[in-house]
Amino acid sequence: MEALKLFKYSRTSTLIALSKIDEKEWDVQPSGYPNTVRWNAGHVYFTAEEFLNKADHKYKITHPEWKDLFLDGTHPDDWNDQAPSTSEIIEALKKQEDRIFTFFESKMNNAASEVLDIRSLMLDTVESSLQFVTWHEGIHLGIIKSLIIALKEK
Repeated sequence: MEALKLFKYSRTSTLIALSKIDEKEWDVQPSGYPNTVRWNAGHVYFTAEEFLNKADHKYKITHPEWKDLFLDGTHPDDWNDQAPSTSEIIEALKKQEDRIFTFFESKMNNAASEVLDIRSLMLDTVESSLQFVTWHEGIHLGIIKSLIIALKEK
């Protein structure tokens, strides 16, 4: 249950940070940054979907069409398709938070459907997968906050 509480805290923090950014700045890529606010927000969303689907294959990925936009290693410069709007991403993040809490509330101790080994970090339970997702979101929240500062300096 603590992992879910920490996830909710992290997601709330992300949503607060995103609400402070003017929509026209979501696609500005300051010098020295490999991606934009839109990419980071979408990446947080899609990474959670992907890792939690591996933790429990019954957790269905929503917006699978976002994979090629937000997968690790992608960049907005490479986008051929129109990326989801700011409101679509924010709404997806909000709904995802509720879906994760509801779906996984009683499954934290379950073995992962698919065990992942990330540089010797074994994601072998639902809880370890959610902890990784929360940690990952925290990293991108830091990047988003850094982007906010860089955008204000422009």
